[in-house]
Amino acid sequence: MSASYPMEDESHQKPKKHILFLDGECLFCQRSARMLRRWDHGNVIYFSALQGETAEMLPDDWKNLSDEHGRPVGSAVLIENSGSATERRWREADALLSALRLTHRLLSIFWIFHYTPGFLKNGIYRCIARNRHRLSWGKRSCPLPDQDFKDQFLP
Repeated sequence: MSASYPMEDESHQKPKKHILFLDGECLFCQRSARMLRRWDHGNVIYFSALQGETAEMLPDDWKNLSDEHGRPVGSAVLIENSGSATERRWREADALLSALRLTHRLLSIFWIFHYTPGFLKNGIYRCIARNRHRLSWGKRSCPLPDQDFKDQFLP
């Protein structure tokens, strides 16, 4: 007779947390986070500012928002499955492409661009990131987030 082992009850597993770090002082980044939040019907993506407490878990060079000449650079970071054995860290274009993939929506098809050469996809990403403060669509502030959106923000 073979021994039986209890199956791990999935209801007791810790939910996987995906954290997208963006420039908290950038209106373009905040608006992008709001759009991504709207597409994330499963509420699987949490958000944090690169200037926030949660970002302390990142290496310093991953939090840089400007280059050595003071020009803005992008530094989107996604930690997929944060704190688990399957944790993965993504930067720049791959961070945003991975976030779209995690929504499990039609937009996850953009993951195909992950296979684009890095110099090309990150070149486009860096161009947008350098100009992100100009891409605020003439707005000087973002509307206050609703409670659902606030619940997805980490300090």
